[in-house]
This record gives sequence, C-alpha cells and structure tokens, in this order.
Amino acid sequence: MRRMGLTVAAVVLAAAVWMPAVQADPVKVTGELIDVMCGATKKAGDSHKACAESCAKRGEPVAVFSKDGMYTITGPLTENKNAKLIEFMAKQVTVTGEVTKDKDGKMTILATAIVPSK
Repeated sequence: MRRMGLTVAAVVLAAAVWMPAVQADPVKVTGELIDVMCGATKKAGDSHKACAESCAKRGEPVAVFSKDGMYTITGPLTENKNAKLIEFMAKQVTVTGEVTKDKDGKMTILATAIVPSK
C-alpha cells in the first residue's frame, strides 16, 4: 500500500511540473517580418522585400526581427512554404505565440497568430 502511495505522489508531482509548461501564456512579439538568412546579414526593409518574399516562398525560415532580437517562427503559420506569412514579409507585424530560447540564445516563437502592427 505504501508503494502505491509513493507512485501516486510521483505522478502528481510530475503533473504539477509538466502542467505549467503546457499552459504557458502566449507572448506578443512586434517587429519586422524577415527571412532568417537576410536577417543574419542585416538586410531588411522595403528595398529587400522582393528577396524576402522569394526566400519565404521557397520555404526558408522566417523570423520577426524585434528590438529584443530575432525570433524564428515555427508552427502552423509556416506550413505550405510559409503561405500564411508571405503577405507580411518586410512589414511591421505582431506575432503571438509561445517563445523559447535555446542554450545558444537562439529564440523561436511557436506562432498562433500574426497581424500587422500599428
């Protein structure tokens, strides 16, 4: 009986640790929508719009370049070679989603929504 009590306690503890990660509040990141390659070389803005759109249409990674850094977009908005993102390339946008940061400092956002910023 004691062993069963410890097992139940372990399951409850694991659920308590896991649940906050699953229920993370969405974050809003505002900045220019760019392709990652051009963002790495600091190319952005209207003069680079055609190139950014071309890269995005090929399925290259897309990111939001904000004052806090570059957030690579992942998730459903990137499906079908970024089809839902193309219209926003080289524009100021607000992306909503879950932000993660890896050990090297690279940030990603699992995007659930994108709108033009004001």
